[in-house]
Amino acid sequence: MKLLDLIKSLMPSLENLPNLASISSFGPGWIFGAFGTVAVSLFSLSIGRTRAVISLLSIYVAFAFNMIFPYSKEVSNIIGSSLEEYWIRLGIFFIAYMAVFAIFNFSFIRKRISSSEYSLFGIIILSFLQIGFLVSVVFNILPEALVLKWVSGFSNYFSTPTALFFWAFAPLPGLLFIKR
Repeated sequence: MKLLDLIKSLMPSLENLPNLASISSFGPGWIFGAFGTVAVSLFSLSIGRTRAVISLLSIYVAFAFNMIFPYSKEVSNIIGSSLEEYWIRLGIFFIAYMAVFAIFNFSFIRKRISSSEYSLFGIIILSFLQIGFLVSVVFNILPEALVLKWVSGFSNYFSTPTALFFWAFAPLPGLLFIKR
């Protein structure tokens, strides 16, 4: 009899379950999470398996290029003082990303990364990590006040140097798990 009472006490019942209204309060966090999940899924399905890996490699190269680019001041002087330096750095990052993506897409690397070797679930995970890395790079280029104004609740997950390190490192082990 005691064993049966113990099993019954461990089983969920209506009295043990938390209030459903407290779980499903739809706020900005839930909406952002749902939108992010849909966006990542559509992104990964639209660019394809091979291009997802090429895009990830392009983000790494563009990030490294942006960090070592020595002509930011000269570009700023050419453009004029109408733009802040962080917008110029962000523009340089995206121009480098698009250029590297185009170069990788038409080079031998695309042929070496066969799309038949990757699972769809692995590509969705890789795309999530890639978008997280891209957002973290952008938020680390932008000033903290602007990031806090846009996404104050999520800034700790994307805009700190520790978050940037995590998002830069996380896709690497993720590449191991995208094989079939």
